[in-house]
Amino acid sequence: MVPTEREIFIDVERDIRIRYRRSEPPPPVSYAITLEILEDGEWMAVCLWDNADAVDEHHEHEYTRASGKQPPAVLDFSTPNDAMAAAIEKAKAKAPEIVRQWRKS
Repeated sequence: MVPTEREIFIDVERDIRIRYRRSEPPPPVSYAITLEILEDGEWMAVCLWDNADAVDEHHEHEYTRASGKQPPAVLDFSTPNDAMAAAIEKAKAKAPEIVRQWRKS
């Protein structure tokens, strides 16, 4: 991420949130959207969507308790805005399922 980034938090459930970070305009936009759970008083990442390697390369990283961040699945989107919107939508819709999988890992 570039030094001038925006960051907001979206509450999903009591101990689940989405952390949304993106660079300031003008484009190109770099972003990171993290689904986090409050575990033992600390926010833990359970899934990450980003374009950290290239502006037009969109990734989804699952996390496990044992091994942390996993290698990415590469996602196909036309723009960073499309990718960010899809990531936030998925994080909201699938949060309980993603957290359940992380807890089992």
